[in-house]
Amino acid sequence: MDQTKILIGSPICQKPAILKEFLDSLDELRTENLHIEYYFVDDNEDQAAKDLLHEFSQQHEQTHVMPYEITTGRYVRNDKTHYWPDELVWKVAGMKDGIIEYAKSHEFDYLFLIDSDLVVHPDTLEHLISAEKDIVSTIFWTKWQPDSPEMPQVWVSDHYTLYEMREGGKLEDEEIRKRTSEFLHKLRVPGLYEVGGLGACTLISRNALSAGVGFKKIPNLSLWGEDRHFCVRSAALGLTLYVDTHYPAYHIYRETDLDGVQAYKQRYPHHSRAIREGRSVTVSLCMIAKNEEDALQRGLPNIKDLMDEIIIVDTGSTDRTKEVAAEFGAKIYDFPWIDDFAAARNHAFSKATMDYIMWLDADDIILEEDQKLLRQTIRALNPTIDSVTMPYNIGVNPNGKVTFSLRRNRIVKRERNYQWYGAVHEYLNVYGNVIHSEAAVTHHKEKEYTDRNLQIYRRHQAAGKEFSIRDLYYFGNELRDNLFFEEAVEYYEKYLATGLGWVEDQIAACLKLSACYIRMYEREKAFESLFRTMIYDKPRAEACCRIGNIFYDQQPKQLEQAIFWYELAASLPKPTSALAFMEQNAWTWLPHLNLCLCYDKLGQYDKANDHNNQALAYEPDHPSMLLNKKYYEEKFAALKKEQQESTVRIPIYE
Repeated sequence: MDQTKILIGSPICQKPAILKEFLDSLDELRTENLHIEYYFVDDNEDQAAKDLLHEFSQQHEQTHVMPYEITTGRYVRNDKTHYWPDELVWKVAGMKDGIIEYAKSHEFDYLFLIDSDLVVHPDTLEHLISAEKDIVSTIFWTKWQPDSPEMPQVWVSDHYTLYEMREGGKLEDEEIRKRTSEFLHKLRVPGLYEVGGLGACTLISRNALSAGVGFKKIPNLSLWGEDRHFCVRSAALGLTLYVDTHYPAYHIYRETDLDGVQAYKQRYPHHSRAIREGRSVTVSLCMIAKNEEDALQRGLPNIKDLMDEIIIVDTGSTDRTKEVAAEFGAKIYDFPWIDDFAAARNHAFSKATMDYIMWLDADDIILEEDQKLLRQTIRALNPTIDSVTMPYNIGVNPNGKVTFSLRRNRIVKRERNYQWYGAVHEYLNVYGNVIHSEAAVTHHKEKEYTDRNLQIYRRHQAAGKEFSIRDLYYFGNELRDNLFFEEAVEYYEKYLATGLGWVEDQIAACLKLSACYIRMYEREKAFESLFRTMIYDKPRAEACCRIGNIFYDQQPKQLEQAIFWYELAASLPKPTSALAFMEQNAWTWLPHLNLCLCYDKLGQYDKANDHNNQALAYEPDHPSMLLNKKYYEEKFAALKKEQQESTVRIPIYE
């Protein structure tokens, strides 16, 4: 079987450190069943760069290094940008055309023309050939200025237009922004797309070479840059241009970009696996852990096959946490504990190398049905997405039913460099394009409860550290959980008095404030706190159920008032906020069970039974509801019998 002949060509005037990465990248290309030759135009002034080309030619027999004798037009670059005077542009065009002529005269099947400041994925060449296109480039992204966003080396039309034009009409600015955004987002999704312009990492077929493609300046064309003249000439010859986005290259545009090469290469096997699995991105799992050997043995088997990398930051374990983590292929890093959860999580995030980061606590698990949903979520991820929220089920009853859940930003784009904040009850500051998944994380805590978080806050308090607005709320939570109700009330009130903070925390603070007042036997203040929840949003089922409870528990019971609030709770639509916390009981069966009790007290057994049945629809195995069901079956049977026995037959006399 004849091998496909490939010429890899590049005009080279490069800094040695960057050139070495470029040559190493070429050496790592997969080239099974390919005949590879190299053609380098050596325009280097630095002897070290010349030596690298010589060494490469010694290691690869079919390497042609052609010195370039014309010394005019030197290449100037710095850490901000590159400078391309016209004479240098057309000098490079001449070099590229010389490579094209060599490829044509030696009858190569393809010319892979690539700039010497790129690092490519090992699968790049084979993948481009498999596209079976005459001209196709591998995409790469560059910050042309240090503080500018990354932009692609392909475009739609003209000099660098990134949107489809409207024939015969002018687009409004908003429409231009919309179309540009759509084009850029599309390029972040693995695929093969037709474009109007490309360059720098391009596979050109023999058919295109024979048709007459080239970089020579077109006299009546004012566009700047040899790549644009190549693209216009190609289009005039009837050749279509394509970009492939499956294996983006890495551009070492500045020497500072050298720092990212190893991280890019570390993603090679994971990126290849992701493509094979139909995914467009890779995912790192990040955890912090201390003495969690049992938890890791429970949780990691459920998620290890979904992750491309596992990062465990150990904050001082004395058990087999590290050994267990290693058994699952985790990368393990030590981090001295400094009473700061955010610092530990940020350290874990800093070690991740994949496209996205998913974080978990050591005692979190992914249940079987959620593993399937998570796999679907990861498969649907694409680089336009910044974050994925997922339900966090932190309360589960013995039957496995969720009793309390909230949403967390669970999977985030690594390059966004999102940061954690807060020494205790830390949060991830996320913004951008956020989507929502139904794949849930379930908290499965088996360790005994400790006052660790409270003590951290106490130490901060003793040290005179100023609490953030968020800390006021969470310190109140820790005080309440540890039965310091008076102090908890103080901090909840301080938090609410700021008028700031997340609305869901404000609502939760009012609910918890009410619970504290109940424990302190201050019923009126408990009432007030529950009604305060309605300052921040429409009534929530949690508050309505609690208000109903207060009326029900009074002596004598105020059943009509209790019924009003339970009925309201049962009729409310769930909050529209995706991140709202929810006590699932309050939004499902609890108000119906309470209505059953109220109507039973009023002797309205049909209504009581109806609400018990509605509650059972949510919790078919709930023991109290099953007892109620039996109770009403017996009661209705007894009432029917009593009715039958009390029926008096009136005799008829003729």
